[in-house]
Amino acid sequence: MSKNDAVKDQHSMIGIKEKIDSQISFNSHPDAQWFKSGGNLGMFIHYGLSAVNGSIDLSWGMIANKPYENRIGCEYRLSPDNYWALEKEFNPCSFEKSMDRLMEELKETGFTYAVLTTKHHDGFALWDSKYGNLNIGKYNKGVDLVKIFADACRKYGLKVGFYYSPPDWFYMRDYMSFNYMDSDILFDTTHNVVDTIPKADENFMDSYRRYLRGQITELLTNYGKVDILWFDGSCEKPFSVITPEEIRALQPGIVFNNRHFGMGDFITPEVSFPKSKPEKPWEYCGIWTDGVWWSYMHQCKKFRSAKWLFDIYKKCKEWNGNCLINVGPMADGTMPEMTYTRLKELRELL
Repeated sequence: MSKNDAVKDQHSMIGIKEKIDSQISFNSHPDAQWFKSGGNLGMFIHYGLSAVNGSIDLSWGMIANKPYENRIGCEYRLSPDNYWALEKEFNPCSFEKSMDRLMEELKETGFTYAVLTTKHHDGFALWDSKYGNLNIGKYNKGVDLVKIFADACRKYGLKVGFYYSPPDWFYMRDYMSFNYMDSDILFDTTHNVVDTIPKADENFMDSYRRYLRGQITELLTNYGKVDILWFDGSCEKPFSVITPEEIRALQPGIVFNNRHFGMGDFITPEVSFPKSKPEKPWEYCGIWTDGVWWSYMHQCKKFRSAKWLFDIYKKCKEWNGNCLINVGPMADGTMPEMTYTRLKELRELL
């Protein structure tokens, strides 16, 4: 089974509006032009509660009967209630030291930017947000992983990218099934079968949209200059959450992908390289470890070779695209040591 099969399964569940022919209107601000020119290497960092467990993927670990895992004869899952309970054990004590080392090595290798999962589909925010009830501030007051990440990027001259998921399974936990495969068999947050799932009324959806708007505004207001906003999925009425014009009013030089609005500054083909050169600004994003899972997992210790990434990046550059490669930190925030081995090998190839 290919990584691309898994991506299609995931995208179908989170309402990604991205299309290869979707409307692209690139930001004309001078600070945005570095991305349009292409040839940039970026590091994607998927980090959150799942790393505490180490045997499930970020967010997706709480979904039962995922088709891509069924196809390879395995299932890595934890009930949502047990997944969210990992919040009490989340202790990123080495994250600051780890980000300093990582950004220094990325800069030395030739990377231009980095993107952190500030909040994935599980709803856990890596900063002490004033919005919602699931974030690092509940048990780790004063710890702001988004600030640590952004400061480390700037210290070594890397562009700052924030991933943000509008689909939020914690906020919507009473109004969704956590069983992927069969829409007729509904799972609650304990992975027990229930007869029905209630539909959220408009008042609840209004509060949901205000919550998303509040968090996005915090990200674009509290951390200085932000270069990329990397949406992953959409919610009902995305333009009622925040508009592209409002995003650019807060961050004039920012670029954002087209996964939330169905339009944006660039397209993001994922784990599958385009068959022909895209006519619009674009970025390939992929996984460096050998598997279909994005976050750190004990069972995914093998990395693809540096030569594999070198060849991908070379083709991206030839086609005026950018390359964003993912590695997930371990529970305490430390990057797997193989990350640095591969970066050294990549430096030699570059």
